[in-house]
Amino acid sequence: MRKLLAGCLALCIPALLTAQTPADSISRTEAIDSVVVTARRPLMVYKQTGNIAVDIEQLKYAPLFAGEKDIFKFLQLLPGVSAGKDGMSGLLVRGGSNDQTLILYDDVPIYNQAHAYGILSIFSGETVQSAEVSKGFISPAYGSRLSALTQIRTREGDRLNHRQSLTVGTLSLAGTLDGPIKRDKGSYLISARYFFPEAVLAIADNDIRYGFNDITGKLTYDIHRNHTLSLGVYSGDDHMKNKEDHAENGFGWGNTTASLRLESRWNDNLRSSVVAYYTYLQNRQETEFKDDGFSNWGKTTFKTHEFGARMTFDQRLSRVWSLEYGATFSHQRFEPMHTKSIINGQHKDRGYSSELLVSGALFLNNRFQWGGWRADVGVRGAAYDNSEQTRYAVEPRAQLSYDFGRDNAVWLSGTINSQALVQFNRYYYSMPIDFWTPFRDGRLQHAWQVSLGGRAKLHENLTLSVEGYYKRMRNLPLIYDSDDFLLGNGGFIYGTGRAFGIEAMLQYQTERLSLTASYTYTDSRRRSDGVTYPFEYDVPHDFNAFVSYDVVKRPGRKHTFSLNVAWRSGLPYRLTNESYPDTDGNPIIGITAYPTMRMRNYFRADVSYNMERRKRNGVRNWQFSIINATWHKNPVSIYPYRGSYKATVLIPIMPSVSYTRTFGK
Repeated sequence: MRKLLAGCLALCIPALLTAQTPADSISRTEAIDSVVVTARRPLMVYKQTGNIAVDIEQLKYAPLFAGEKDIFKFLQLLPGVSAGKDGMSGLLVRGGSNDQTLILYDDVPIYNQAHAYGILSIFSGETVQSAEVSKGFISPAYGSRLSALTQIRTREGDRLNHRQSLTVGTLSLAGTLDGPIKRDKGSYLISARYFFPEAVLAIADNDIRYGFNDITGKLTYDIHRNHTLSLGVYSGDDHMKNKEDHAENGFGWGNTTASLRLESRWNDNLRSSVVAYYTYLQNRQETEFKDDGFSNWGKTTFKTHEFGARMTFDQRLSRVWSLEYGATFSHQRFEPMHTKSIINGQHKDRGYSSELLVSGALFLNNRFQWGGWRADVGVRGAAYDNSEQTRYAVEPRAQLSYDFGRDNAVWLSGTINSQALVQFNRYYYSMPIDFWTPFRDGRLQHAWQVSLGGRAKLHENLTLSVEGYYKRMRNLPLIYDSDDFLLGNGGFIYGTGRAFGIEAMLQYQTERLSLTASYTYTDSRRRSDGVTYPFEYDVPHDFNAFVSYDVVKRPGRKHTFSLNVAWRSGLPYRLTNESYPDTDGNPIIGITAYPTMRMRNYFRADVSYNMERRKRNGVRNWQFSIINATWHKNPVSIYPYRGSYKATVLIPIMPSVSYTRTFGK
């Protein structure tokens, strides 16, 4: 499996070199609440305790992967947030795992946000309006995860003018259309991406094929001056095949989501939002072998379905007191593994039983604002039923902050969360055969966290934000035998977790220069079966910096140079010398239950030069980027090789060029 993935990436990664660099987008609503400055707006803004919002408008300067304005990759650079390693698409927040971060795409849960084995995310930069990560205080309106909440929202189409955007790369094609359905009353947005390195691989007579495609759409219409209805859809699919003399192996995975939202304004003091959604994740493996007198075909699928709804009311009771309250409901079905096979014409069908999880919650948050003070006091009550047991959770949450003015503030928060889901990862990178299941043995995962922080304006254009936290977790499942786990025969043990750390972010903006630098110190430990060990994604030291400078800035033309630098401690890794032969005599390497070493430190520097010019009927944009400009080898896995050890490296030095043309105002 490791050789197949490494071979695919070695051939496919150059195909990413001309990926999409979407142009500027316009929305009738502001993406975030930003600090008022005389210079360029900051890339990241602390909105409240542990809540960071990213200014999407500024991301076009960032040298993100292969020119792709991948918002998820940028979120991984925030203080207190880690990507883990190259080839992972998750958000690891404050000592938590990927499944402990709730990812919402227009309020729809996403279970696998990866394209290209985690190198890119499913979120097209052309369609994203706003992105926020809440890792301290989380509104009682959201729950079901222990560590964090990530909210990504798509923009509406332009309500006044029709616009088109086209990006053409060597191996990629992307396009976006948006405009009014009825002028100033409704709009449409549709965006599609197609990544097709299999065409070049076929011409090169290579046995590996890989590609992905996705489409995003949104319709918005004012059915009444106080009521707006919107429909959003997303569908994406990744596929890879490897052909040999008598065999063919394939992998694939994809997400499909749909949501219907009604936003209403009943009067000046009462607003509501009702959302109904469906999300579906399917992962698949397919193998075929043919030889003289023997044939074997098999297909294994992993599926996750969820139907849900959310109703939220925001009511202002007085000048200082407002309420947020409502309810949520979801019905989830998990099909962890189902296999169909045909061996010499004989059909076989086997698999693990499907599992259900029905959950609901009521929430209430009191918000008080007077002078520079703000206080949030709320509670979330949740119920989870897995067809065998029903469990309840009460989650009080509170925060207190004071704004001194001139961008100086302090804040304090305490949060309790619960979780009824667990994700099992078979590999050390984002693979399509990770699966989700509901809680076992009547135990929900629980966590509590306290945070204390502040923000100070050190100079006219210089701001420093610092936040510290302490978190405890319990009932964390450690799965050591996936087959027994899925059969309900154990295969796991429960443990506890502890994490604490301090996060600092420095921001400096002038008319031409923007600098954001962050540092995080954290210590994350787990304890299972009497053994205390570092969490497998424990990163004691994590430093990130982003710099952009407008080399040319005059009406209608802008040239921007940018640099992105990331350095962090090496991750703990589970490595053993034990192995045993398979049926063909090849060694199968054993994996220990706990980390036994640390990998080398991670370092990556990306540079970009962006050339934007406004035309009479739109914008032209060239972007030149170099990913991993220093060619630093960052390992994602280590394995024994001829008496020694070798590392798998996914991302080498990668230059890229991309061109985007937009039409319309």
